[in-house]
Amino acid sequence: MKTSQSAKGLNANLENFELTGIMQLITQQVKCGILSVEGDDGSCSWSFMDGNLVDFNCHFPGPALDLKTILIKNGHIDKSHFHSLLGENTLKTAHRLEKTLIKNRIISQEELEKTNLHRLVESFIITLQWTKGRYKFIPTSEAKSNPFFPPQDTNFIILEALRQIDEMTVMKKRLLPLERVYDSTLVLSSDESSIMDNSLFQEGLENQFDKDELGVYKLIDGKHSLAEVLNISIIGQFHTCRIMLNFLDRGIITPRTAGSANHYRGKSLGSNKHLTGIAILLLSGALMITVFISGWHQGKLGREKGPTFFTAIIDNLRADQKQVREQAQKLLFQQKP
Repeated sequence: MKTSQSAKGLNANLENFELTGIMQLITQQVKCGILSVEGDDGSCSWSFMDGNLVDFNCHFPGPALDLKTILIKNGHIDKSHFHSLLGENTLKTAHRLEKTLIKNRIISQEELEKTNLHRLVESFIITLQWTKGRYKFIPTSEAKSNPFFPPQDTNFIILEALRQIDEMTVMKKRLLPLERVYDSTLVLSSDESSIMDNSLFQEGLENQFDKDELGVYKLIDGKHSLAEVLNISIIGQFHTCRIMLNFLDRGIITPRTAGSANHYRGKSLGSNKHLTGIAILLLSGALMITVFISGWHQGKLGREKGPTFFTAIIDNLRADQKQVREQAQKLLFQQKP
């Protein structure tokens, strides 16, 4: 019976037992095994060996922890090169992908280890904020470690994640609600159709922002909500909140208002203004042609049938022209000595 319980491990709801508690228990008892957690917003698993974290595997809806997305957005590799490198093969494990990247010198092992550490901390930040879900710990005799991820002290990772969560809670109070949309003040003050063009970034913004700031700025497009920006930012929720607060204090971004919404709507319709004006001119020209043709046709048939709607318009135009000529002659006459 005891062996059966040991094989099954621990399985419970997050509502009954916090995730940090089970992690500290694993560390204190120097356990080996895999801890997995599933919630409404994804799933994640961590491998432990002698109480230390040696590997992880996460599946979240956003691309924040996706290694491929991070490498592409950080400029290590572009999409076409990535697909040509891997071909149509879907690598079975993340370790094979990492091995291929290092073998082809897409990223150094030191950079990859640093990226993986960032992803690990972010996986804790995301899951430790869950209040609902289930977790399961399955003990093993020995857990396989990630060759591109040095073992990490579990308590250190927990404390770092909790620190960032606490500071982020304070920062979010100024940024919330999560559905709020932020506008760039540079966009609002611009008369151009779009300030998000790559040429504009090359001309100045890259000198004003560092790489992380520029990445967050590009996400603030008047469309993404705060929740969406936090989910898709590759630098993590904590650092994204900190940069957005910095932008807010510097007046670089502003919460979306009805006025700014109309500004965006106006910009989206700006390209149609010229088309509308052209359409009006064409319609006016067609009407005038119809008027003159109709008037000529009526004159040819004889005026004994009486004026028509179109001939009346022509007569009014002629009368207006005559009146304008008379006024011009009077002005010229008054200017003579």
